[in-house]
Amino acid sequence: MTLKIYVAGPLFTPYHRALHARNAARLRSAGFICLVPHERSVARAFEWDTGTPTTPIGIFDMDYEMVAESDAIVALLDDPDISSGLAAEFGIFWSMMQYDPSKKGVLGLLTDERARWRDAAGVPPVNAFSLGCLLDMGNVYSNLDDVIAHLMGWDAGRELPTGEIWI
Repeated sequence: MTLKIYVAGPLFTPYHRALHARNAARLRSAGFICLVPHERSVARAFEWDTGTPTTPIGIFDMDYEMVAESDAIVALLDDPDISSGLAAEFGIFWSMMQYDPSKKGVLGLLTDERARWRDAAGVPPVNAFSLGCLLDMGNVYSNLDDVIAHLMGWDAGRELPTGEIWI
């Protein structure tokens, strides 16, 4: 089986989009199929020549379709409060997992150094409610190599522990 991975996170800066593109390239080279919102949005969500975005419903429909199609999510958690759109996406995925055993889970990627400082001080590294939702179905890692190793385990059909933060 080849897992379909929804590559999720904020898309509002060139840094975020470039990081998602690099991560998707690495995931693809590891054999995964990647669903990346900003890759589809060029064709479907924005009229780049006019700068006119589609409706919020159109954006929701496009992202929901990718979340529903995916087997797992890799979520960029950088920043003290994760993207509200990202929180909605993995909340929807959590709900799907309750009825669809083919859904594997969500793996967080947290590279923000400030998160380590908060974690070391006993404070959740990101929004506690969102983090709790993610940890109910996955883990948080500080690098893509560990995310890929976890995805390969899921792809091989192994049951892997959840609820861990490895930052």
